[in-house]
Amino acid sequence: MATRTYDESQPIFYGWVILPLAFLMMLTTSPGQTFGVSYFNEAFIAEFGMSKTALSAAYLFATLLASVGLTFIGAMIDRWGLRIMTIVGFTAMGIACAFAAQATGIFTLFIAFTLLRFFGPGTMTLLANNSLAAWFDCRLGTASSAAQIAMAGASAAIPTAIVLLIESVGWRGTYLVFAAIIAGCFLPLMAIFFRQSPHEIGQVPDGMRFHASLRYKPFSYGNEFTIREAMQHRSYWLLLTTTGMWSMIGTALIFHLVALFQASGFRIQDSTRAITVMALVTAMTQLVGGVLADRLTMRWLLMSAMALMGLCCVILSEPTSLSTLLLGYGVFGCGQGMISVVSATVWARYFGRTHLGKIRGLSLTIAVAASAIGPVIMGVSADYLGGFGYSLWLFAGLSVITAIAALWATPPRTARVIEQEAAATRPIAA
Repeated sequence: MATRTYDESQPIFYGWVILPLAFLMMLTTSPGQTFGVSYFNEAFIAEFGMSKTALSAAYLFATLLASVGLTFIGAMIDRWGLRIMTIVGFTAMGIACAFAAQATGIFTLFIAFTLLRFFGPGTMTLLANNSLAAWFDCRLGTASSAAQIAMAGASAAIPTAIVLLIESVGWRGTYLVFAAIIAGCFLPLMAIFFRQSPHEIGQVPDGMRFHASLRYKPFSYGNEFTIREAMQHRSYWLLLTTTGMWSMIGTALIFHLVALFQASGFRIQDSTRAITVMALVTAMTQLVGGVLADRLTMRWLLMSAMALMGLCCVILSEPTSLSTLLLGYGVFGCGQGMISVVSATVWARYFGRTHLGKIRGLSLTIAVAASAIGPVIMGVSADYLGGFGYSLWLFAGLSVITAIAALWATPPRTARVIEQEAAATRPIAA
């Protein structure tokens, strides 16, 4: 087997330029993220005279509608390439922000939510993850965790920036500022510096070259599946299930965070401490998880992440003190950090990069759709079953089942690979 070492003939590996560009893609999701939308809610209610229920319903159905088209976007990335779709994505996100600034009522706000969710957490997330997968292989986990840690840090400052902008130029002006930054700053940077793949400029993933004299175990398994071929493998469905479960539970715990603290007799201000703890633990876990994802088998990391999700729900189901709640959200941050790194790496490594857009697009469709279900389950539990406990125990049970099932999420093996392995063990004829 061969190993990879740095290719000294290249003065700089361009993947390190792609990494901050991928971070800008993640940053551009902010206007469509829940933490980016929530700070506009009071302005929407005051200006349009709508209830919180109507606003929540508009956001819920917009999220579901936005999830439907993500597989199509993934297919377009495969067909047209990352560079063209990156230009299209940033242009569309700028237009979506400009449209949101012109909303006049619940119907136009619903359309704005749909566009922001579709082109933000949907399209831009796909582009960021697929761009990193195109440029990194053995170091994909490290690169993904670096981008996500940078995004976690930026996310801590974004809400404050949004509040200051709304106070200064109003909510409509804030969306126009977003549009100007995306179209006037980020889009030109992408047009000038973005490159589709290492092969486009004569490089290889990770900026390395092969040396046959040394040993090397690649993380990519040589598969290049279409989505139909991927669906024939057990691991594909296990990964989809894990993605949906993670999104459903994680969104529910964040959406009802304040209510969970209040139900336990604590103040709203106390809940902000949970966000801080969760963010710090998530960032630290992503840093370690990125290194582990480049060294350990994916299924063990996936199992550990879902087990931590289950433990988090058990802790939060019977909170006895503020420390217990903070511990629960700290454990949640640990599981979230680990599974986010796995999610960023496993699809490319298991199923290849040729059809990665469509394959990952369907997984993102499942994740976005599931994110709309989790908060409803916890809400029903609180309204009709006397508290959040029943829903949290349900989530804990589902997490444990998913964690056990993740052990069977092994890399797909094609007939060609099996034949090669068999040939390697046959005795050589005299």
